[in-house]
Amino acid sequence: MNDAPMSYDIAQRGRALIDFEVGVRQEANRLLGRAEARLAERGVTAQSLPDDMGERHKVIDDALADFAPFRTQALLGDWNSRQHGLVCEAAFDEIRDDLVPQLDALAHGPTTLTEIPGFAPPRYWSEVWFHRTHGGWDASDYNGFIHGELVHKRFVAKVFPGDIYGFRRSILDQLSRFDHKRILELGTSSGHYTLALAERFPDAEITGVDPSRRMLEQARRVANQHGYAWKLHVGVGEDTGFADESFDLVTSYAIHHELPPKIIGRWFEEAYRLLKPGGELLMIDVPRYADLDKLSAWRFDRQAQWAGEPYWRASASLDFGEGAEKAGFENVRAEGLGPTHNPYYVYGRKARG
Repeated sequence: MNDAPMSYDIAQRGRALIDFEVGVRQEANRLLGRAEARLAERGVTAQSLPDDMGERHKVIDDALADFAPFRTQALLGDWNSRQHGLVCEAAFDEIRDDLVPQLDALAHGPTTLTEIPGFAPPRYWSEVWFHRTHGGWDASDYNGFIHGELVHKRFVAKVFPGDIYGFRRSILDQLSRFDHKRILELGTSSGHYTLALAERFPDAEITGVDPSRRMLEQARRVANQHGYAWKLHVGVGEDTGFADESFDLVTSYAIHHELPPKIIGRWFEEAYRLLKPGGELLMIDVPRYADLDKLSAWRFDRQAQWAGEPYWRASASLDFGEGAEKAGFENVRAEGLGPTHNPYYVYGRKARG
């Protein structure tokens, strides 16, 4: 077991390019603050904005059409959303020859990676370039490392407010018990939340499901580096193929906004089927628009458009509590945490029968 971070150094050019991307996003955020101040000067406030999100965008665009910092912010934000992933790919390519042997060595260890029999990537996933990742999540052989290490840790963690890794740990306090022995994570990706689960439940058997093999390959590296024996599966959360009542906890983190609403409903149904009586559900995602003022919701919606998130608005408009109750869960809680209502979570329990 090795608790030290994966050992690698980015070359000077790659490091400079990533730092530049971080600076561009930070400047775009600052310009957005100026634009919102100008809105207030012109009498456009959260209270005066229309309910319909499309109309809300039009009102704000019209109000700021002659405000140069707003136009500049739009250019920077869109450019940054398209470029940051490509920049991180280029940074990886600079050190690829030195790093790949280490990455390949971490493919071997106690964690397993298999494909659920008969799995075919769903169109809602395979035909979308989430986060504007060129070619999609599995486009390149080491995309899992690029996104899990470079994009997430060296870009996202610096431009989004709060401790994004701390949230993954503290949200587990919403559970009512910590003796779960079999845990299923839907949407494992590169393993950031899985690591938080393993730390909180050191004796549990953790199973992860995700449609991206490349992301799961990175999760396997993370697990093997720490000596964990996760069971990772290439598949989808709405049709896992696992037996009824196989798990004590079914959970996910920041995945629902990448799912169409009808698939989200099926996730709740599948989670209910998979849980043992008395088992718990905990799913976490982006803030609900209903919990935010109209200006804050517009801000999230605008960023989601840049980020290549076609399902964000529909997902953020749902009440996950209703979805959990419809699937059969009891003792349901669904709320956003703290003054920003971020993250939003739904908790439920399956009746003991």
